[in-house]
Amino acid sequence: MPLHEPDATDPMMFVGVTLPGSIEATRDMAYVFAEEFARLGHPAQQILALFRKPFYQGAHQALLALGPEEIDKIVGECVALWGRFVWVDQDQAVDSEEEQEQREIELLEIEMPPPAQRGGV
Repeated sequence: MPLHEPDATDPMMFVGVTLPGSIEATRDMAYVFAEEFARLGHPAQQILALFRKPFYQGAHQALLALGPEEIDKIVGECVALWGRFVWVDQDQAVDSEEEQEQREIELLEIEMPPPAQRGGV
């Protein structure tokens, strides 16, 4: 098979299909897109820009089907609910040697009940 020509018998070839859906399914899809990016901490303007870009075909098709007013409303609702949270990813601070020793002592001091009380024989 040549490099850039698809082989119709190749089972691993990517094939895109369009599934029929109602306007309600499109509205639900728009909510999912808006909620996902709002949960990631994106502001409303960035999410609306995503809907306007044809590169993001699912979101853009929702914009074309529902109209900009409906998408504005959906994005506004999602950002109002989820936009309050800001995710921060950071490394855990390294404890000092004294803190590590204290933690080990605390773990050693935990008393285990005798086997008879734990359900053992």
